Amino acid sequence: MLKPTTLALCLAALSGAALAGPTCAPGDARARILASASPDDPHRDWRSGNRVGYGWSLQVERSVRDAAGTEYYVGDLYDTRGQLATRKVYVVEREWDCGP
Repeated sequence: MLKPTTLALCLAALSGAALAGPTCAPGDARARILASASPDDPHRDWRSGNRVGYGWSLQVERSVRDAAGTEYYVGDLYDTRGQLATRKVYVVEREWDCGP
């Protein structure tokens, strides 16, 4: 028999997957990968001119806005093989296309 704590953790994990946001793809080859909600703060792994291609995807966890009103998505970035490339990145919402 499962302990109540184990059961609660299992249910929380399953509900977290259901709450995941949309999966998005870059709408432009110049889409930036950022470390924070600032267009001038590239993620350290993406500073040297690395660019995401159209086959990359972002699993959105949430969105935020900066003081100027620009919307950013926050989530995990996956490469063209579906492998996790970078966790907890920020991207400018208008640079990405999201599915339904």
